[in-house]
Amino acid sequence: MKLNKKVSSLKILILAFIMLISTTIFISAENILQDNSKAKVNEMTIKLVQKLLLTKNQEVKVKNILNEYFTGLENISGNGSVEERVRKIADAKIENLLDKKQKMKFEIIHEDWWALVNK
Repeated sequence: MKLNKKVSSLKILILAFIMLISTTIFISAENILQDNSKAKVNEMTIKLVQKLLLTKNQEVKVKNILNEYFTGLENISGNGSVEERVRKIADAKIENLLDKKQKMKFEIIHEDWWALVNK
C-alpha cells in the first residue's frame, strides 16, 4: 500500500512539473511572438516614413493600424481568407491617412512593403 501511495505521489509531482514547464514554454513563446510583432511594426512603420515621408501624426496612426493588424493575425492564425481581409482593412485605413502623392508612392511599394510581414 505504501508503495502505491509513493508511486501516486510521484506521478502527481511529475504531472505538476510537466504542467509548470509547459506553461513556462507557452508564456515564453507568446512573448517571443509579441516581440516579433513589435519589431515588424517598427520596421514597417520606418519603411513607410522613409518612402512616403509621413508626418509624425501619420506615423503614429500607421503604427496603431499595424498593431491592430498583428493583433488580429494572432487571433485568426491559419485562416488565409480572413488574414487577407484583415490586411485589406489595414490597407484602407493607411490609404485614408495619405495625401495623393503619398498614395501614388504607396501603390508602387505596396507589395514589397507587405512582404516585410513574412520576412
